[in-house]
Amino acid sequence: MQLLVNRHVTALIDFHNHGRLLPNRSICSTSTITLTEYTARHTKHNNIFNMSAMMVPKLRRTGEEAIMWSEEEIDALLNPLRSAQSDSQDIEVKEAVGGLPVSLPETISAFANGRGGTIVLGIAEKDGFEPAQGFKAQPVAEALAQMCRDKITPPIRPVIDVASYHDSTVVIAVIDEADPLDKPCYVRNRGRYSGSFIRVWDGDRKLSHYEIDRLLENRAQPMYDRGLIYEATVDDLLPDIVQGILTLCRERRPRVFGKLTDEEAMSALGIVGTGDDGKPHPTLAGLLVAGNYPQQFLPRVNITFTCYPGYDKVFAGGVKFIDNYSLDGPIPEILGETLNAAQKNMRIGGVLDGPFRKDTFEYPEDAIREAVVNAIMHRDYSPMARGGQIQVNMYKDRLEVLSPGGLYGDVTLDSISEPGSTSTRNQTLAKLLECTPFRNATVAENRGTGYSLINRLLLDNGNGEPEIYSTLNLFSVTFRSADTSKLPDSCRDPRYAGWGDRPDIDYSAAQGLINGQLPTPAHPKIVPFPKNSIKTEELSDEEMYERYLKDIPGLGPTIARIAGLDVPQSADMPLVRDVSSIERPSARSASASALEGSARYSMLEEQLLQLINKHGTMSTPKLVEATGAPRSTVTYQLRKLLESGTIERTQPARSPKQSYRIKSA
Repeated sequence: MQLLVNRHVTALIDFHNHGRLLPNRSICSTSTITLTEYTARHTKHNNIFNMSAMMVPKLRRTGEEAIMWSEEEIDALLNPLRSAQSDSQDIEVKEAVGGLPVSLPETISAFANGRGGTIVLGIAEKDGFEPAQGFKAQPVAEALAQMCRDKITPPIRPVIDVASYHDSTVVIAVIDEADPLDKPCYVRNRGRYSGSFIRVWDGDRKLSHYEIDRLLENRAQPMYDRGLIYEATVDDLLPDIVQGILTLCRERRPRVFGKLTDEEAMSALGIVGTGDDGKPHPTLAGLLVAGNYPQQFLPRVNITFTCYPGYDKVFAGGVKFIDNYSLDGPIPEILGETLNAAQKNMRIGGVLDGPFRKDTFEYPEDAIREAVVNAIMHRDYSPMARGGQIQVNMYKDRLEVLSPGGLYGDVTLDSISEPGSTSTRNQTLAKLLECTPFRNATVAENRGTGYSLINRLLLDNGNGEPEIYSTLNLFSVTFRSADTSKLPDSCRDPRYAGWGDRPDIDYSAAQGLINGQLPTPAHPKIVPFPKNSIKTEELSDEEMYERYLKDIPGLGPTIARIAGLDVPQSADMPLVRDVSSIERPSARSASASALEGSARYSMLEEQLLQLINKHGTMSTPKLVEATGAPRSTVTYQLRKLLESGTIERTQPARSPKQSYRIKSA
C-alpha cells in the first residue's frame, strides 16, 4: 500500500520540533511512500500523528490515495499564523465570504513561481483565524478551480479540499511549484510582464522584467557567453592562454583539432566569431578566459575579495576591513589571485598526523576553488547583470561567495548536492574552462560533482555542511569556519590552541557588538547538523539585499535596480538634478543651449553629463564603472545625448578608444 503524503504533514512535524514552520519547507508538493516507511519515519511523533487511529481511516480516493485534512492538521497549519497575526511565506488565508478575492490570482501566480504554497478560504484573520460566518464552501471551491483553469497561464491544477473545521467548512487548495519550463506563471488578462508574481513573506510582489527574462531562459539555452564583444579585437587576447587551450584541445581531440588552423580552432571553440562588419571579434567567453584585460570592455565582470574583522559588514570601531582586493584580468589569473587572497587571510591550525605535525586551514582551498569556479561558470552574463561582480567575503566565522543570477534549469536547492546534478547556463564558457590550463590541471571539469565535492571537503575539514541560498537574482554559498580541534581521527596540537584568534590584529574596538556585548559564540564553533544534506533556504530579494548587498558600494544599488527594489539612493553616488551648473564652453551650439534645464534629462543622463564635464572626456567603460549602471543602459543614454547634440565623440564611431565630451559650437 502506498500513500501520497502532502508535504504539509512534514511541515507539522517541523512545527512540533522547532516551534515554527521551517523556511525551507514547501507545503505544496507530494511524495509517495509506503505506509510502513511513513510510520517508521514518524514513530516518535505519535503524540501528534496516531497513524493507526487517526490518519489511516480518513484516506479518500481521488485517483490516488491521499491523507485528508483533519482538524488537528488545520490547527497546526493556522497556529503559526495566529502567533504571527499574519499570513506566511507559503500560507495565504482569506475570508472569501462574498466570493473569491480579486487579488487571489496574484497569490496563485506567486506560489506557482516560487516553491508552492497553501491557500485556505473561509477563515477570518480579524477573528483570530477562526471560521468566517456565512462562508459557502462548495461554490467557492468550484469558482477557485475555474479561476486556476481560466485566469492563470499556464493553467494551474491544484489539489482542492473542502474540510470540516470547528463546526464549519473551509476550502484548502495546495498549489504546487510550476515546472521550470512553465514559469513564469502569470495572470492571463494582465500579460506576462505585468501579471507575474512571486511570494515575499506574507505578500505577493510583481516580478521584474529581469526576473521574468531569467525564468524564460529555462525554455531555451542562453547564448550571452557566445555574444561578440565588438569593441574588442583578436589582439586583445593573450597568446599564451590561447595557445595553452589549443594545445590541450589538440592533445585530447586530435581528430577534430589536429588539422584546423589556430583561427579555425578558435572559432570552433567559441573564442572568437565573425561580426556583422566581417571582422573577427572575441566572444564574451573568449574574452573572459583569455583576454589581456577583459574589464576594459566589461568593467564589473570581475571578482572582489574582502576580509572583514568581525561577524558582519557593519560593526563598532574604525576598522572597515582587514584586506580588500578588486581582481581584474582573465579567469585563470583572477581565480589564482582569489585563492591566494583567501589563503593569506584564513587562519591556520596544527594537527598531529602520527609523529608529524601538519597545517590545516580554516577553509579547504579546493572547496573555495570549486565555489568560485561555479560562480564564474554559472553566473548571469546577460546585459542587465554585467554591472554586478562576484563577491568573496571572509568574516571571522564564515566565508561567502555571492554571484549574480540564481539557479538555472532543472537544478534546484534540493537537488544541487546530488552527484551528476548540473544544468549549464553558459555552455561555451563552461566548455572553454574544461580546456583552460590552471595549476597543472584545468580550471573546471564539468562533471556535475562540484557541490558533492564541496560538501565532502568541508565535512572532512571540520567546517560542517555548506549553506546555499538562491533567488532569481542572486546565488550564495557560505562556508562556516572550521574548529580544527573537532577534526575526526586527529590529535589536537596544544601548541596551537590559540589558533582561533589572529594575534596580530586588535579586535577590541573593531569586533562587532550586539547590545554592547560580544556575539555568542565569541569564537567559531561547529554546530552539529541533523542530516547529511546541504542546508538550503529560499530568500526573497529583499532579504538577500538586506543580508548581503546593502552596504557594498556599486553592486548593491545595481542589483536593487535590476530586482526592482525600492531602496534609498546611496549617499556616495549623488545625482545632480540641475544641469545648469555644468560649465559649458562659452560658444555653445543652439541645440546645447536649448537643452538647458534639468527637466529635459533623466537622472542617469544628468549623472553622465556631470561626469563628462568633470573629467573633460570619459569612455563608456569608465562611465559604467562610475555610475554602477548596466553597460547597455549607459550606452542607450549616451546614444540619446549624441542624437540631441549635447555630447560628441572624440574618435571615429567604431574606435575601441572611444570617449565622449560636452559638445561645443
